[in-house]
Parts: sequence; C-alpha cells; structure tokens
Amino acid sequence: PVFLFLGSLAENQISNKGAKALARSLLVNRSLMVLDLRSNSIGPTGAKSLADALKKNQILLSLK
Repeated sequence: PVFLFLGSLAENQISNKGAKALARSLLVNRSLMVLDLRSNSIGPTGAKSLADALKKNQILLSLK
C-alpha cells in the first residue's frame, strides 16, 4: 500500500478538467488526508466535481 498523508498541488494551473480527474481519484482515495489546491484555475464545474467526490470520501480531512 502507498501512504500519502499530505499532497500539495498549489499553483499548478489545474483547470476544470484536472479537477474532474482529481475528483475521480478522491472517490477511491484511501490515504490522502490533506490536499492543497490553492491558486489554480478551477472553475464552478471543477469545484462541483470535487464537492460531489468529497461527499463520498471519508479519508480527506483538509482541502485548501
């Protein structure tokens, strides 16, 4: 198993497409507890995808 407790993707020009891919990953996440997405280009549709995934994710404790 891979254990990753903190992930920073801040300032990586992540768009809605990238946010949707991250959302799919969050649905199967078993180890990421902190994720930093500050200063990206995530719009309303990407944010909604992330929010929907977070409703099902019980591992992630902090999203910035």
